[in-house]
Amino acid sequence: MTTNQATWRIKLTMTLGAWLFAFLVVFTLLSVFKDELASLPLAARALVLSGVLVTVMTTVVQPALKTAIVRWLGRSKPGA
Repeated sequence: MTTNQATWRIKLTMTLGAWLFAFLVVFTLLSVFKDELASLPLAARALVLSGVLVTVMTTVVQPALKTAIVRWLGRSKPGA
C-alpha cells in the first residue's frame, strides 16, 4: 500500500468513525433528555447539543478513535 493510499484510508476511517460516534452522542442526548430539551427554544437546544458534542468528540472520542485506528491499520500491514 502506498503512502497516499494509507493516508486516504486513515482519513476515511477517522471520518466515518467520528460520524458514527457523533450520531450516537446526539441520539443518546435526544433520547435521554427529550423532555428537558423540548422545553428549550431551538437555538438553546442547538447550543446545548453542539456544546456537548464538541466537548465529547474532542476530549474523548477523537483521541481514542485515532489510537484504535492506528493500531488496527498497523496490524494490517504485511509482516507486522
